[in-house]
This record gives sequence, structure tokens and C-alpha cells, in this order.
Amino acid sequence: MAPSRRKRRAALLLGALLVLSALLSCACGERRRGQGRAVGGPNIVLVVADDLDVRTAERLPRLRRLLADRGTSFENAFVTDALCCPSRATILRGQYAHNHGIRGNEPPRGGFERFRRLEGSTVATWLKAAGYRTAYFGKYMNGYGRSETRVPPGWDEWHAVAGNYLSSWYNDNGRVRYYSPALYNDTDLIAEKATSYLRRTAGRGAPFFVVLAPRAPHQPAVPPPRYADAFPEAPLPRGPSFDERDVSDKPRWVRDNPRLGREEVREMGRLYRNRLRTLRAVDELVGRLVAALRESGQLENTYIFFTSDNGFHMGHHRLPEGKWTAYEEDIRVPLLVRGPGVPEGRVLPHLVLNNDLAPTFGRLGGARVPGYVDGRSLVLLLRRDPPSRRSWRSAFLVEAKRDGANRRPAYRALRSVGHLYVEYESGERELYDLRRDPHQLRNLYRRAPRGLVRDLKGRLEALAGCSGEGCRAAEDGPGRDGGR
Repeated sequence: MAPSRRKRRAALLLGALLVLSALLSCACGERRRGQGRAVGGPNIVLVVADDLDVRTAERLPRLRRLLADRGTSFENAFVTDALCCPSRATILRGQYAHNHGIRGNEPPRGGFERFRRLEGSTVATWLKAAGYRTAYFGKYMNGYGRSETRVPPGWDEWHAVAGNYLSSWYNDNGRVRYYSPALYNDTDLIAEKATSYLRRTAGRGAPFFVVLAPRAPHQPAVPPPRYADAFPEAPLPRGPSFDERDVSDKPRWVRDNPRLGREEVREMGRLYRNRLRTLRAVDELVGRLVAALRESGQLENTYIFFTSDNGFHMGHHRLPEGKWTAYEEDIRVPLLVRGPGVPEGRVLPHLVLNNDLAPTFGRLGGARVPGYVDGRSLVLLLRRDPPSRRSWRSAFLVEAKRDGANRRPAYRALRSVGHLYVEYESGERELYDLRRDPHQLRNLYRRAPRGLVRDLKGRLEALAGCSGEGCRAAEDGPGRDGGR
């Protein structure tokens, strides 16, 4: 064969191979992106405030106008272990703390070092496998230190606080950088990075899952300078349980607290006003987020969830500032959802948990949700015809290991629609009728009908060691078929 003919045939064969390779590559790429419902699927954004109780969240005007009025609010949203790292692990994994094993903020039973062994399977890895782009901005886990340059699995874009919860160092996609607090407010920095990412990546095709986790209003609650003088006269809320007069029926760790002193109350008032000031920036973050989504043409195809990792008490039951109890102030959190098809201005009474967020995001994104997940998808509750409250869960578990700083024993508790029943490691018990006593002032344990105590104790035992589908069955109770 002539040399020129051989060259032409070789060139034609090479061209055909290149075309075939490109077609195969395209097809494979479409399969990767097309797992589940990722192509054309909805965007998902989660905003997680830090130590934000329900009553304080109600003072944020943009949150009310842009999310509550334009979406659905859950008036009975709770966390199942009211501390930063256990709650954040639950948000990312969809499990009770006794199943994911993150029982505190520090080693050996909590914090980042323990959580890193679980990072191979989180809602981020599920959605990434389904074709989503993923991004994280803000507080992650206590102990995610400045020497940690590794970006956790599942995250394409990563801007997380590196160091303790007061740190001004961030891991920016594997490079640790210092942001002087004199120049950068933490919440403003997160808002800027997140909205810049949304504008920069708009129109790339694949949907996104984005988490924004500001540290406000966590102590020390340092507000941006522009809000340093806001709320000068805002009084410290003092509900019926504030500086509780008679705690003789409470467990010893509560009884040992004296009545609050005048200076202590004054300091709580100062902290409360600073919390409000820091939250002004969080409120602005919500506004900037909605504006960026609107400008990029993504707002109508985006679900926005707003919640907190736990609530916060200030003087309730004579307790100083803090969290990690089974009382309503600590376990109840805001949860607002706006998105495609979500009814506007609606308030639902169903018991919903931080356990439910990960499976909800997985379901919305068409991802495969692992069988180990304890929570249930909220997708049915986001529709115009949600299941009735009676067909939903009727109780859930609250748990916490011992808190040495506040002398609180480890406990496990059952929070049902109408009762809170708590068992402490010390042998002490609490029981409150929440319909008649929503502020938990009268411990009924010693005089309650024994049948009621027996039923609550039985349900608590079923939940204390549950996992996966067993948790959902135990939450529903005997003969129930709650939403999955």
C-alpha cells in the first residue's frame, strides 16, 4: 500500500477513535450527573445558626419576611442532643447521637477527631454521588484545627472555621488563612464567600447543595461594629421559669443552684442584647442569600432551610447561660423552609427533628439514603396536603452524656406530644405535662398515674437503643404507621 494511503487510513482511524472516545466520555458523564434526579433537580441550601432559641429567632425581620412568610414554619422542631457537635453530626448523618457516637465537643467521645471516621458517609457524599455540587461555609466541628488541611469527603467547595469556636482561621479549600476580626465579622465573611460562590457558579448545570453555618449568636456574641449600639433598651425575656422560685421537685443538679443575683441578671441582659446584635448580621445573611439566588435565576428552584444546632437557656430554672438540657428552651429550635411547591405562610404542628434534615435533603436530591439513617424525610410535609399530625411521629428521644461543668448527670428523655419524661443516671426522674405546664414548673413523677409512667418508660427504653427503621417505629408507637 502506498505510504500516502496508509497515512490517510491511519488519520481516519485516529479521528474515529477520538470521536468514539468523546461520545463515551459524554455518555458516562451524563450517567454520573444523571444518577437519581440531579440533572434539573432542585438546589438545596441549609443555614444553621449557633445556639439560637426559638423566641430570639422571632425577632429577625428578614427571616420572617423572606422565609416564614414565603414558606412553611415548623412550630415543633427539636434537636435530639442539644450540643454543638452531637447536633451537627446528626444534621449531617441523620442519626441519633447513640448511633453516630458523637457525644460531646471534645475527645475522646466527641469533636472532629471522632467525627472524621464517619465523614465517608454524610449527606454531602450522598448528594455528590447523585451529581450535586457541594459547598460548606462556616463552623464545622470543634477540634477541626489549623493544622488540618484536608477537606472532608463530599465537599467540592470548602471554607470552614479552623481551630476552636473562637478562631479567626479558616480552611479555604485546603489552605489555612487568617481573617483578622478587626477587618472581618464572621457572619459577614460567610455571607460574602457563600453569595460569591453562588453567583460565580450559576448556570453550571448541576444543582448545588450549600451549607452556611455562622457562629452567631454563640458566646461571646461579638456584634459587627455597625450594630454595636443596637437594641439599647431590649429587656431580657423573663418567662415563668426564669429564676424559678421553687425547685424543690427538680433533680439535685438544678436544686443546688441559688436564686439569680442582681449582677448575674444584669450580665444576662447584656449578653442577650449582644446576641440580638450579632443576629442582625445573620438576618442580613438571609437577605443576601435570597438576593444572590434571585439574581442568578436560581431562587425558584432552590429549597432554603433555616435552623439552629440547639436552643439556649438564660436563667430558666435558675440555670446560668447554656444548653444541653432536656428542657424546652434547649431542645426546641426554629425550622423554616422555603422552596418549590412549599406553601407560603403555613405553620405545621408536627414533631420534626434535626435527625430528619439529612434524609430530607437526600430525598429532594434523588440520592440513595443509607439504611443506617434514623430520621425520616420531611418531603411529604412540604406539600400542600401533608399527612396529619396523628399519622406522624408522636415521640422522640433526647439524650446527653454527663456535663461535669454543670454537675448534670447523663440522661435520656422521652419528649412526646404531651409529656417530657427524663431519666438521669443518678436515678432521679422528671415528668411534665406539657399541655398544662408548658414551662416545666411542676415535676409530676412521684404523683403521676403509674400506668402513664410505665408507658413513657417503655417507649423511652425502645428508643434508647433503637437504630434505623426501628427508631421510626418506636417514635410512632404501637400500632402506628407514621411518615417515613
